[in-house]
Amino acid sequence: MSEETLDPPLPPIDARTEAVAERLFGLKWALRKDSTEIIHEEWQTAPEWIHDGYLRQAIEVLATADQAQPASADGSDYKERMRVEYRELTARAGRLRDMLQRYADGTLDFEPVCPISLLIRQLDVMDEYANLLRCRAKIEHVNLEPTA
Repeated sequence: MSEETLDPPLPPIDARTEAVAERLFGLKWALRKDSTEIIHEEWQTAPEWIHDGYLRQAIEVLATADQAQPASADGSDYKERMRVEYRELTARAGRLRDMLQRYADGTLDFEPVCPISLLIRQLDVMDEYANLLRCRAKIEHVNLEPTA
């Protein structure tokens, strides 16, 4: 362990870890909309303690990502992902539809900041996407109802 930080020394760093660390570092500049060249230059000139911190974060992120279960090689997982996507989409569309109905009835307890016409358009697009998922599910023989 380092006497200054009490952190264990970093393991050997590969290009993948370095790239992730730089990307994490760059995220703090993203709100300023700095170019990638400026971010890269800032990374190259950053003090070692900053590099160490971001490298440690990158190691943790990559370790977590590497432990994640990959999608099955035969693709059978896509049916469950489609069911989940459809279920989440229809639930969100339902909540938006309910909000728009309460707005139309004058019972909505807040004033939307977004124009109602845009929210109506969003609901139309969500409904169309749900319809596309239903068509795809029919073609691919996927039951969109939750499996018991």
